[in-house]
Amino acid sequence: MNAANPIRNVVDLASDAMGKAADLVQLEFRLARAEIAEKLEAWRAGLALVLVGAIFATAALFLLLQAAVVALVERGLKPSAATLIVAIASLIVAAILMGIGRSRLGAQALKPERTIDQLSRDRILVKEKLT
Repeated sequence: MNAANPIRNVVDLASDAMGKAADLVQLEFRLARAEIAEKLEAWRAGLALVLVGAIFATAALFLLLQAAVVALVERGLKPSAATLIVAIASLIVAAILMGIGRSRLGAQALKPERTIDQLSRDRILVKEKLT
């Protein structure tokens, strides 16, 4: 260390610290982007499977609802009344399922938790180094 110019040494150290802090922030942003991309890819793959499953479920549900209408008609109801009963029951079930689904599609699913934790640890580390 050069004892002749202590101010220069402090300036060099501060400049070096600022450069390292900038590098750290840049790395954290890269980590956040990578983590969000990873979560989005998993979310997309899950969504594709849900959509394909929904196509098959729709066909099966249509057949089951038809069978329910036929069963009610065979028990003596008019076809229009049987269809109305099955339609109303289907709407109630659909409303319940849609409400549950909406509550599960919150913003928390895409939150970059690892990046937030790492930023918190880095903040503490920088604070300790500067004091």
